[in-house]
Parts: sequence; structure tokens; C-alpha cells
Amino acid sequence: MNQPALIRVSCQAMGCLCEVYLGGESVAELEAIGRDALTLLQVWESRLSHYIADSEICALNREAYQRPIQVSPELFRLLERLRRLTEETEGAFDPTAGRLVRAWGLFRQGTLRGEQVEPPSATEVIQIVQEIGWSRVELDTELQTVSFQTSLIELHLGAAGKGYIVDEVIAYLRQQGIERALVNVGGSSIAAIGSPPQSEYWLLGIADPEDSEITVAQALLRDNALTTSGSMESVVTYTGRRICHLFDPRTGEPIAFQGAVSVITPTALEGDALTTGFYVNGEAWTERYCRRHPDIQVLWIETNEERGAPRWARFGTTQSRFLI
Repeated sequence: MNQPALIRVSCQAMGCLCEVYLGGESVAELEAIGRDALTLLQVWESRLSHYIADSEICALNREAYQRPIQVSPELFRLLERLRRLTEETEGAFDPTAGRLVRAWGLFRQGTLRGEQVEPPSATEVIQIVQEIGWSRVELDTELQTVSFQTSLIELHLGAAGKGYIVDEVIAYLRQQGIERALVNVGGSSIAAIGSPPQSEYWLLGIADPEDSEITVAQALLRDNALTTSGSMESVVTYTGRRICHLFDPRTGEPIAFQGAVSVITPTALEGDALTTGFYVNGEAWTERYCRRHPDIQVLWIETNEERGAPRWARFGTTQSRFLI
């Protein structure tokens, strides 16, 4: 009997390497499904990207303050889910805060690590914080329209778009009858169907927050998702101070924590939102959350400027799928 095959297809999208691994009997069939999965991924990027001027999200941001905009059913459902996730994280994850990301100079694709940026003024930050939030976004479920109540609302899906797209690709693969698959977008948003041939789990490395070439932990995935967020992403400096892409949308200020948060969740979208929420809300809040949600597992890695030994913590009431 032939051993099940495992194939890999990949492309560049969303500013990163995107990979799809598929396991099954027919290599030709797997490759065809894999190519279709990559096409679907790119189609979703064209709809949700902030860097594509005619994307659905860009059109919404341009026009929703002027008048209610009817959006696709998929985008409307996504926005409803994002609003619930903002409530779940007590406002620490908030996709309405795109103007803050722009104000801090992190809205550009390909921001260079260590690049010098000019910070926004305290007055500008306060003004933005006072004018954002889901209370200023109207979602009309009957008409499927979206409208903004202030001109400072800008939906930014950088902390959720990848996870949503990963989930959509996973759903497509299940529809095609795939029983073994891994979808990896940039190493930060990953989801699995089943396990690879001859193995019980997909085994995934988690990088050192300060050096992406070094693997410091591993995660076991099967029919769930792994998301990682941390201070290694889009790090820039101003007046000698390092900041990363994560802010507290309730204050408008960058997060001082240095390290990374990895989360195993049922879906990649949940993972995207929760890693941001955990990172912003802090370790104690994260531990309390995990006690209430037994299907969530967290690996917390804290580093420091002196590059001393990282401090680790694992949260979750079930047997940990994080290996240190």
C-alpha cells in the first residue's frame, strides 16, 4: 500500500510567505486543490487589504463617514464577529483604531525594523482615542450597511485579517474533502485540519521574540489554530525608544511589554484577536481569561533589553499543547 503523500504549495501574499500543506493519496489532486486554495487566499487579500486601493475595506473606509455603505454579506458577518471580539477583550483588540496605527507610522507595508519614526502629539492621540470605538460604527443588520459616526474611524484588519483568511481557506479545504492540511500565513496565523501522515499532530516551532531564526518552543496542532504576536513585529524607534505594532486603543499608547504571546484556539480569527487582547491586557488578565475558557491555551514569553533568560508562562486548564 502506498504511503499518503504530503505536498506543499506557496505564494507571496499579505506581505509574507503563505503556505498550504495537504496530505492525501493523489498528488495531482492535492496540488490542484492547493493551487485553488492559494487563489482563494489572494482573492480574500484583494478584498480586505489596506494596501489595495480598490479593496472592499478601503472603499468602506473612504465612504462610510459620508453615507451608509452596503457591504458584502461576508464582510458584514466579519465586522459583527470583530465587534464581539472587541467586547470579549474589553476593548484591548479594536479594529476601529486604524487611525492610531497610521498616526504612529506603522500603516505602511514593509515598515523597516529599527526605522526612526516621528510620534504623534499627545493632543492628536487623545483626539483619536475619543473618536474611535464600535459605539461610533453603525451596523444595520437589515440593510447590511455600515456607517461611521466620526471621520476618525478607520477599520484596520491587520490584527485579524490574516486569521479570517486562514479560516476561509480551511473551510474551503474541508469542503473539498481534505482531511490533512496546514495553512500558514507568515508564521503568525496558522490552522490545521487533522494531522500529517504518520503523525498524531502538526509540530510547529515558535521563534525567539528577539531572533526569529531561533526556535524556543513548539506547539502541537490538530483541528485548531496557532497565532503568535509579539514585539518582534514591525519594531521602530523614536527618541531611542523601541515600539512595536501593538497599542492599547483605549489610551493610544504603545505597549511596553517585550516578548511574545502564542495562543491555540479553535479558529485563527479568534487567535488573532486574543493574542492582541492578551498582549495589551497583560499576563494577569490573560491567566484569568484562560480559567474561564478551557479551549484556549497560551504560551507567554517575556524578554528584556539585557537579553537575559526569557521568562515563560503557560495558561490553560487542559493539557498544554505547548512544549518548552
